[in-house]
Amino acid sequence: MKKRSYGLLISVVIALVIAVAPYVLGKVVLHAHALKTGKAELEAISNRYLTRAERVLSEAVGVLRDIDRGGFHTCSPADQVGMAEIVSRSAFVRRVGLVDDNGFARCLIPPTSVRRGSMMSSVNLDERQVTIVMSDKDAASDLPEGTAIVGWKSTSGARIIAEISIGALDIDAGPEFFRDRRYVEVTVGDGKKWFSAGHALAESADDGERLSVNARSEIFPVNVVTRVDTSSTYAIVDSLDLTLTVSSVAIGFLLVGVAVWLNWRPDQATHDEFVMGLIRNEFVPYYQPVMNIDTGQIEGCELLVRWIKSDGVVVSPGAFMPYAEASGHVFEMTRAIMRQSAKDLGGLYAKKRNLKLSINLFAGHFDDRKVIDDIEAIFGGGPIAYEQLVFEVTERYPLNDIDRARKIIAELHSLGCRVALDDTGTGHGGLAYLQQLGIDIVKIDKMFVDAMGADIGASTIVDVLIELANSLGMGIVAEGVEREDQIQRLREKGVTSAQGYIFAPPLPANLFLELAGALVGEGSGSLEEAA
Repeated sequence: MKKRSYGLLISVVIALVIAVAPYVLGKVVLHAHALKTGKAELEAISNRYLTRAERVLSEAVGVLRDIDRGGFHTCSPADQVGMAEIVSRSAFVRRVGLVDDNGFARCLIPPTSVRRGSMMSSVNLDERQVTIVMSDKDAASDLPEGTAIVGWKSTSGARIIAEISIGALDIDAGPEFFRDRRYVEVTVGDGKKWFSAGHALAESADDGERLSVNARSEIFPVNVVTRVDTSSTYAIVDSLDLTLTVSSVAIGFLLVGVAVWLNWRPDQATHDEFVMGLIRNEFVPYYQPVMNIDTGQIEGCELLVRWIKSDGVVVSPGAFMPYAEASGHVFEMTRAIMRQSAKDLGGLYAKKRNLKLSINLFAGHFDDRKVIDDIEAIFGGGPIAYEQLVFEVTERYPLNDIDRARKIIAELHSLGCRVALDDTGTGHGGLAYLQQLGIDIVKIDKMFVDAMGADIGASTIVDVLIELANSLGMGIVAEGVEREDQIQRLREKGVTSAQGYIFAPPLPANLFLELAGALVGEGSGSLEEAA
C-alpha cells in the first residue's frame, strides 16, 4: 500500500512541475508547429489532386490512343461501335468523338441530342499530338462548366476527342480541420479553371496572412493551387492551446489515474475474449462459392468470417458482429481476414483472373477513406487484382454520410473494384442507394429467394429488382439458394449467378481451394462433376 501511495505522490509532483512550464514559449512552439503542419497538409492536398488529374488525363490519352490504334478514324457505324466499346471501359471518359478542322463535332459516342459548337477552337490543332482544353459554355448546353476535353491527332489525320467526366476530380482530400477552410483550384494550360473546391480567398490578402502551395505536373499542362488563411492553421493546435492552459490540472488527474490503474487495475484485457481472439488470430476467413447456374462454372466466392476459439468452438458471425461493429474492433478484424484471404486465394486467383472475391464492409467503413488505404496496402501489387474484388455494402444499416460514402465508392471504382448492394430491399437505402452510390451488383436477399413461388409479393419484388438491375446495367446475384425449384425460377427470371447451401456452405480455405480447383481444373467444369 505504501508503494502504491508513493507512486501516486510522484505523479502529482510531476504534474505540478509540468504545470509551471512557460506558457508563452509553449504558445510560440505550438504556432510554429501549426504553420509547418499546415504547409505540409497543403502540399499533400495539392499532390493528391495533381495525382488524380494526371491519372484522369493519362486514361483519356490512353482511350484516344486505343481508338487511333484500332483504326476507328471515321463516323461509320462500325467505327462508332469500336469507339463505344473502348470508352465503355473507362472510369473517367464520358464521351469520345471526331471533330473537323474547325473543332466542330462530326460524331459523338455516346451521341448527344444537342448540336455542339466548336469544341477545340482555342488551340492550333495542326501543331500538337495531344491537346487539352476546357469546354466553352457556349459550345453546348449539355456540357457542364468544368468539363475538360482532350484532343488527339490520329495517324490518318483525323482528330479524336474525349470528354472528361465532370466528377473526375471530386475527391475527398485533406484533413477534417481544413475541409471548410481551404481553397483548391486546378487549372489547365494558360490558367483555365478545371476544378475548384472550397471558398476562394480574397486576392487582397497579404502573403503573410495566407499559406499557398503550387503543384505543377511534369506530364501535362496542369497546375494545382491550394490556399488557406494563416489563422486557419491555428485550428490544428486549438485543443493543444487549451491543454496548455489547464495542463497542471489535467496532467495531475491523468497521472493520478495512471497510478491507480497501475496498482489496482483489473486484468480486463486478459478477460476480454474478443480482444484476445484478435491477438490470437482466432477470426478465420471462410469462403462461400458463387456459381453460374446456367453453366455450372464457379464465378468466385464471398469472404465470410468465423470465430474459432482456442478450444475449437466455432462462433457464428451473428453472435459477435454486433459487438465488433459497436466497439470498432470490426476494422482490425476486416483487415486481418482480408490479409489472410490474399494469402489463401492468391495462387488460384492469379491463375484464374475471371474469379471474383466479394468482401463485406459495414457502414462505418464508409465514414472515411481509411478503408481505401487498407485495400491498397493489402491487395496493391498482389496476386489478387483490384478488378477481381467486389466490396459489399449492406442495406440493412444506414450509412452515416451518403456524400462521403459516394466519394469512397468512387475511389473503389477508380482502383478497378466493383461494389455490390447486399440485402437489397430489406433495409434503409432502397432505390436511393442504387441511384446515388454507383452500385455495380444487386444481391437478392435470401428472404425473397425463399418466398418465390409461395408469396406473390416476394416474387414481384424479385422481378422488380431484376428489371431495375438490368435497366441500369447492373449484375445480379441471388443469395441463400437451397432448393432445385429456386434455381429453376431464377433461371426463368434471367438470373445466372447464385450462392447458397445447395452448392456449398461457407468453407475453410483448404476445402474451398479443393472445390474451386476441381471446378476450374481440366476435365471438370461444373459443380455436379466436382461433387
